[in-house]
Amino acid sequence: MMLATNLCFLFATFISRAFKEWKKYYQTMLFVSFCNLMYNLLCHDHLTWVYHPDFLLTHITTDLINTFVLLPSSTLMYLYFFPSKKIIQIMYYLGWIALFSVIEGWWHLYGRITYDFGWNFVWSIGFYFVMFYVIRIHHTNLVRALLISLISVVFLIIVFKIPISVE
Repeated sequence: MMLATNLCFLFATFISRAFKEWKKYYQTMLFVSFCNLMYNLLCHDHLTWVYHPDFLLTHITTDLINTFVLLPSSTLMYLYFFPSKKIIQIMYYLGWIALFSVIEGWWHLYGRITYDFGWNFVWSIGFYFVMFYVIRIHHTNLVRALLISLISVVFLIIVFKIPISVE
């Protein structure tokens, strides 16, 4: 199910021809993947969600596939097709939040993702609101995106009591 989701996003990136503009959005694609890797590094002993994939995959391999396929593909398509008219931008933004929420809801319903340490599906939806906003802002205003990301990370570390230690 999770591998199929990744393959669908990768396939859509090529079918839509968005992949031809990857250089234009490369910095933001890397940023999104980097953020996911940082989550895994900071929270490795305190994961707020865990994947239970099908096939022979583990949480780690699934998260790596998401990091290097799903997130860059979705970032590329999100930015490539981002509309110019404000009202359409809002609908588009909400559509991507809904899409990711439905995918995660589907994964959760079938036991492919579980939550821990107070995280739940509602937190995920809130996270998608911030994530897609920051993706767009990162492409247009790097400093603002980094500031919003930093504030979000600090907020989540405090709320979910993520133990940060230097060894």
